[in-house]
Amino acid sequence: MYFGSRWNVLITRPEYVAQVIRNNNIFEKSGNSEKIPHAVVSEFLGDNVISAGNARWRQYRDVVTNSILFPNTASLDARVDELVSVCAAQSKKGTVRVNDVLQRFFLASIGDCVLGCDLDSSTDTFSILDRIRYLKTQIFRPVYMAFPILDKLPIPSRVHAKAQVKEFKALIRSKILQERCPENADRLGSQLATAHENGDLTQKQFEDNAIIALVAGHENPEMLLATVLYLLSKYPEVQHKLRDQLKCLDPSQKESLPYLHAVIFECLRLYPPIGQLANRITRQKVCLGRDILIPKGVYIGTNSFITQRDRAIWEDADKFLPQRWGTTEKEIMAKYNLAKSRCELTAFHGRNRACLGEKFALMEVRKCVVAILENFEFSLDPAWKEQITPAGPIWPVQLSLAIKTLHD
Repeated sequence: MYFGSRWNVLITRPEYVAQVIRNNNIFEKSGNSEKIPHAVVSEFLGDNVISAGNARWRQYRDVVTNSILFPNTASLDARVDELVSVCAAQSKKGTVRVNDVLQRFFLASIGDCVLGCDLDSSTDTFSILDRIRYLKTQIFRPVYMAFPILDKLPIPSRVHAKAQVKEFKALIRSKILQERCPENADRLGSQLATAHENGDLTQKQFEDNAIIALVAGHENPEMLLATVLYLLSKYPEVQHKLRDQLKCLDPSQKESLPYLHAVIFECLRLYPPIGQLANRITRQKVCLGRDILIPKGVYIGTNSFITQRDRAIWEDADKFLPQRWGTTEKEIMAKYNLAKSRCELTAFHGRNRACLGEKFALMEVRKCVVAILENFEFSLDPAWKEQITPAGPIWPVQLSLAIKTLHD
């Protein structure tokens, strides 16, 4: 794969993926800040706990781990209620533009529960959400992603984009500091601020890790939930079965419904939010498997989309079959964990570099699916052109649903 002004080696076979993620000293994480340090995207995401090399990762991990593994979810149910209200209001028009609604929800959620600052664009004079959308149009332009060396040139639009990125990162840091209080002392924003004050992080490292938490923490669950709603619309028999099973349960039991887990895991398998990612570099000459020699200094990536549809592993690999995961919660979770340990399911996975926000993201998605199914019936909008993004982030493009409330 050609990306970042160089060729990258993509691997898909589970045994090769396992070799890579189990040998972090040989296949070390190396993000865009090392790969293409002059690029606008590198200015935006920086050097962070997801992509940093081993030494800096340990430095960042000590600061961020607890805040991400143990988010404060006190406000989450209220946010879900707001999501339902927004969908109800839009249902009067007959359709809902899913991406817009979900992005607002997950951005507010990551601000409340993890960062400890208000990112709800509906109450912000200078909308955080609008700024993010604008920045993405400036940063992720195909020609500059393929040839980031162009960002070294004084191209006015790229100079402006870098300035806008720096301004946005300063804004997020300022919000964290302004809203810091004893009540959110255990949240990520406050922990980053304390580490900066103690000299454990530079200001740039503070900003970089706040931004990656904001970006990954709202985009990944947003893409997964959009995919769940897309597939539940495409397969109404699954939607009806899931809704019928939820009706029979007490509220405290609904989010642990086995079939709900199976549906979400199957959506995650078919359409992993991050379809491919090349963020590891060989620190020495190495043999991948028995006979694939890779020189030192080569970037290595994984392609979860292909791995998770490998016909040698997954029967009827391209079909949406939630039942493949089992029937009981114990059986379903065991199969999910086994697939991850074997590197047959690589979304969220990475051994000791696995996604810290996995449990929180899945919990958010479960809560939203339960609330939406209990309040709405939905199908694909006939006017929507069915399309899935071809690479990178994998999800339905500008998904639109025909929706009606169940209580009308």
